[in-house]
Amino acid sequence: MNPTVRVYLFFYIATIFYVLAQYYHLSLDTWSMTRAFTIAIPLVIIEYYFSLTANHEANLILKMNPVQILLITMTFYFLNTWLFNYFILKNDIVVWREIMSFILIIGAFLLSTNIKPKIK
Repeated sequence: MNPTVRVYLFFYIATIFYVLAQYYHLSLDTWSMTRAFTIAIPLVIIEYYFSLTANHEANLILKMNPVQILLITMTFYFLNTWLFNYFILKNDIVVWREIMSFILIIGAFLLSTNIKPKIK
């Protein structure tokens, strides 16, 4: 498999498991900390495997820096959280909030990639 495709695929898979670990308990009618913990821990372990592998390969093979890695991960979090919210939780979509979230992600990307410190 192409290393670039593998890295992005692993980032995406990691964010799927993170979103499930973070928000799945919201779909439960009867919620307890123990139940949420029992659901989240295996999902976080799987997420951690994919995330660490993707982070390592992105840095080593693709020469990505931590900011670039974070922005890719945040974008996938945004997408997967939106999909989870719409398809699993079946919450209404508030368009202006979705657009504002996306604008903030784009703004973070632009700020982190275009501002260069002046070296004297």
